[in-house]
Amino acid sequence: MMMLELSVILPVHNQADHIVGVIEEYLKVFRKKNWEIILVPNASRDNSTYICQKLAKKHKNIRAVENPLGGWGLSVRKGLENARGRFLCYANSARTDPSQIAELFQKFMEKPDSLAKISRHHRGYFLREMGSLFYNLECRILFGITCQDVNGTPKIFNKKFFERVSLASNGDLLDAEILAWCSRFRITVLELRQGGWSRHGGKSTTNFKSAVRMYWGAFQLWLGMK
Repeated sequence: MMMLELSVILPVHNQADHIVGVIEEYLKVFRKKNWEIILVPNASRDNSTYICQKLAKKHKNIRAVENPLGGWGLSVRKGLENARGRFLCYANSARTDPSQIAELFQKFMEKPDSLAKISRHHRGYFLREMGSLFYNLECRILFGITCQDVNGTPKIFNKKFFERVSLASNGDLLDAEILAWCSRFRITVLELRQGGWSRHGGKSTTNFKSAVRMYWGAFQLWLGMK
C-alpha cells in the first residue's frame, strides 16, 4: 500500500445537520492530493456517527473511527493512532476552512521537522479573548510555550514526532500537551495568522466552567510532566 502524504483528523460531535456539506468542501480542496480524512464521531446524540460511516463507505480517502466516550483530546488521539500519512493534521471540523489546511501544509513543508499551526485573532467576544489571553500566558509560564493561541487549529506535524511523545489528554488540554512536548524537544512552531472565523454549524462547548477546568488542568499537566 502506497504511503499517504497527509492524514487529516476531524472530530465530529452533533454535526449531522451540516457535516456532509463540510466534507464536500474538503473533498474539493483535497481532490488531487494524496491525503486522507479520518472522521471521529464522538458521543453524538444525533446521526453524526451513521453519516460519518456512510461518507467513509462512499469515498475511498475517508475513514471513520468512532469514539463513543467523547472528548476532544481522546477523539484526536484515536484519529492520530489510526492515521496512515507521513504527516499528521487535526482540526476543528465545525469551523475550519479546508483551504487553511492546504495553505498551512505548504508552510509546514518549508520545515517538515516543525509543527505548523493556525493562530486565531479577533474572535469578536471580549470575554473569550481575555480567557484565551490568560490561558496562553499560563501555558507560557508553565511550559515555556512561546507561540500564540495554544488551542489554535489546524495543527500539522511529522508522524515521527507523534510516535516520540506519549499523549495522555482526553479533553481540551491536548493542544497544550502537544505544544509542551514541542517546547521540551525544542521543535520549531510555525504559525499562520488568521483573523476571525465562523462556524459551519453547532455550538461551541467552551464556557466559564470549561475555562476554569482548563486553567486548573494546565497546572495538573505541568505537574505530571515535571
